[in-house]
Amino acid sequence: MTDPLLITLADALANLMVSIDMTDDDDVDPDVCVPWFEDVAHKLSQLSTDDRHRLAQVIREVADREPDAQRQAALLETPDHLGLEDPDDE
Repeated sequence: MTDPLLITLADALANLMVSIDMTDDDDVDPDVCVPWFEDVAHKLSQLSTDDRHRLAQVIREVADREPDAQRQAALLETPDHLGLEDPDDE
């Protein structure tokens, strides 16, 4: 069982990032968003390997519950975009 706080925060973060990413470039300037995403990825990189893998798994579970196929696909890419599961971690 995973902590409800972790599930809620992971869901909120992943869905916020996907919503920003899927927004039309005329509505949200990509040059503004990239530093936000980089900052999030940097902060998450400071977690332990186990915690990053756990967060990636929770985000995949969020994606599994997403009914919209396009958002689900974007959510499934989120752990990779955030660098949560580096192949060198193994």
